[in-house]
Amino acid sequence: MNQRLGLKSAFAKIPNNSSLFSGIWIKWNNLTVAEKVVCANLSLIAAWWAIGVYRFMAAFLCLGIVGYELLNFGKVRLKKPSLSVVALFVFSSYRLIGSIFFELTTGRKFNLTEDVRYILFWYGLIALLWYVQSHDIRVRLEVVAWAFSLLLIQMLCLWVVGEIILGGRDYIYPRTIFSLLAKNAEGAYEHGAGLSNYLMPYLPYHKSVFGLKRWSFFFIIPEIFALVVAYINLISLDIKNRLWATCLFLVSFGFVLVSGTRSVWLLLPVILILRCTFVYAKNSGFALILALLAIISFTTLSFPRVTDSIVEAYNSQVETVGEVRADSTEVRGKIYEDTLAAIPDKPIFGHWVPGSMVLPDFELGRVGTHSFILGTLLYNLGIVGTLLFGIFWISFLSWLYKTRKGRPLSVFLLMVLYTLLSTVMEYGELLACMLVLLAAVVGNKENNKHKFNFF
Repeated sequence: MNQRLGLKSAFAKIPNNSSLFSGIWIKWNNLTVAEKVVCANLSLIAAWWAIGVYRFMAAFLCLGIVGYELLNFGKVRLKKPSLSVVALFVFSSYRLIGSIFFELTTGRKFNLTEDVRYILFWYGLIALLWYVQSHDIRVRLEVVAWAFSLLLIQMLCLWVVGEIILGGRDYIYPRTIFSLLAKNAEGAYEHGAGLSNYLMPYLPYHKSVFGLKRWSFFFIIPEIFALVVAYINLISLDIKNRLWATCLFLVSFGFVLVSGTRSVWLLLPVILILRCTFVYAKNSGFALILALLAIISFTTLSFPRVTDSIVEAYNSQVETVGEVRADSTEVRGKIYEDTLAAIPDKPIFGHWVPGSMVLPDFELGRVGTHSFILGTLLYNLGIVGTLLFGIFWISFLSWLYKTRKGRPLSVFLLMVLYTLLSTVMEYGELLACMLVLLAAVVGNKENNKHKFNFF
């Protein structure tokens, strides 16, 4: 079918000489175009961060694809959009039109810049997903793992300088190149305002474990950084080379701790248990029982009061993340309670903007935040927006399952991670969505060794 439509191209075709490595170095000429794009962008994440154009990443990638298609084929070759593409388009359009309508009807200042940024990211992301599904693009696991390894080395070097040599001291936060050129920020950074305009690899006023600073490196906020290194941790378990896999696993797990993101701390071991269950359990019924127990355990542990008691019992002599961060534990509990109470006020179409602050002068701690399901969906977008997103997510997962041949288990475990974290994390959307799209292309259609017994 793809050949008849002319969709088979060098963008996804693996070269005949497909040997990937020469020692520790990757053979660039033996990568597909898609693999080169992914490898280069992952390796140069620090450059995206320093320039400050994360929000335009999807649009830039789309422009590159359009140029490639026009240059080689004279047109952009696409198949009929799938249900997941259509659903994401409808969901994104609902958010855009609804926010504009809300601004116009409430007398709020119309923010054209934010709307343009929204269009460039979300519709660029939709176009990328459409192109990926049209060509069934895959990037070999080893390519992604190598690029992530290079990224971890960069972060490890930065951590040694910032945490060990400089002692995690406070510093003047430089602005991104884009922010300097656009002049969209002035003066020193104020907590909770315009974080993406500044280069802040770690937060000197927050601690993670063992008194270390809370790091986000090149990913703007610690929560997104935690998601990235958690995915690297899962990828490491799919690598055949044991030395490489072990190093990747240990470093990425250490960075999960340094991120200070408690929800990922708690959930990652649960996901690892799920992986062991799916891979090693011979009885599928036994695997299902263990999977349900793991999910129930995380759901229970996601409540701040439960985790506080466990952490305190585990290490009463060390300040926990929940105790040293003002925007955690009791504050989050208050946010969730107030959000649940406010959802029935506007259940159909939602409130569209975050509510009041739960603490005086704490801008980030508003009603309708800190939870993707409660805040982003139910509170802000109502039942309509929640149903639209649900259609997208279910259809997207269905597509992943139907095209599961050659996909590593880490792809599906990341989707479980996102689904469970959606109750206690807001994601920040931009980079979080790109990570999901990255996982969707990892695999090798010509290699079915990653097919596990639970499929």
